[in-house]
Amino acid sequence: MYFYGFYCMKDLVVRPWGTYRVLKATPKIVIKILNVYPNRAMSVQYHKYRNEHWKILEGEVTALIDEHWWTFLPGHRVYIPKNTVHCVRASNRHTRIFEVWEGEKLDENDIIRIHHDYSSEWGV
Repeated sequence: MYFYGFYCMKDLVVRPWGTYRVLKATPKIVIKILNVYPNRAMSVQYHKYRNEHWKILEGEVTALIDEHWWTFLPGHRVYIPKNTVHCVRASNRHTRIFEVWEGEKLDENDIIRIHHDYSSEWGV
């Protein structure tokens, strides 16, 4: 939904790894809620123009950030600078993440995928 230059509560978007909803989008910030299905993962990727901030709201997340794997629990906050390779994988429970984008280009097309295999356990 587009309203006076702002996106507000867009429809639920379904992906093989889960769903997301844009809560707010302006030229300077995008706010989303990601719901990652149990044992599913997003693609290994990076962004040229945006930084991401995550707050884990529910579930356990295993995340690849650059060359290191980390485990995050509810309440953890994570900063992903632009050009940083990253990936999120949910544990065996439903995972919910609050995600904020900020940067010079806030667009779903700013995704450089390094690995995505729709048929694997890593999904996209």
